[in-house]
Amino acid sequence: MITVLFGGSRPEGNTAHLTKAAIAGYDYEWIDLTQYQLNPVRDVRHDNKVIESYNDDYKEIIDKVLASETIIIASPVYWYSLSASVKAFFDHWSETLMDPNYKNFKEEMAKKDFRLVIVGGDFPKVKGKPCITQVKYSLEFIGATLSGYIIGTAEKPGDIEKDVYALKRAQEWQQTLGQK
Repeated sequence: MITVLFGGSRPEGNTAHLTKAAIAGYDYEWIDLTQYQLNPVRDVRHDNKVIESYNDDYKEIIDKVLASETIIIASPVYWYSLSASVKAFFDHWSETLMDPNYKNFKEEMAKKDFRLVIVGGDFPKVKGKPCITQVKYSLEFIGATLSGYIIGTAEKPGDIEKDVYALKRAQEWQQTLGQK
C-alpha cells in the first residue's frame, strides 16, 4: 500500500498534481496533513518518562504509515523548507521513539520505501535541495532511506504542466513504486 503524506495548502495544486501523476494506477491512501491536528511535540528524552498517549491525530497517521509499504512525502517548498504540517509530522517521531507501544519503530520504518515530491517557484531544483537533505537526515536517524525524489517547478496554479522533466520523473516512478 502507498500512503501519501500531503502537506500543501491547495489540495488540487501543483504539488498534488505532480504527486498524483507519480502514483496514477496505484492504490493509495492520501493523507492531507493540513486537515489533522498535530500538537507541539512533548520532549521527554531527559525526564525518565515515556509517552503512551497522544492528544492529537498523530497516532492515527503514524499507524497508517507503519501499515504501508511506500510513503510519499509531498510538500510545496515554503520559504526554502518543507511545509509546517510535514515538519510537524516528522517532529512527532521524537515522541514515537519514547513510546513503549512502538518499540520497533525504527526497524519498521527502515523497511519502508520513502519518496519525496517537492514543488516550488523560486529555482526549486537548487533552492529545494535543503528540503531533500532534511528528509534524508530525518530518515537516516530512524534507519530508513530516501529512495527517490522529484522536484517540480511551478508558481501559479497549473504551472506544473510546463515542467516536462518533473512529469517525466513521475512517469518513471510508475516503473519503480513498490519495488523495495
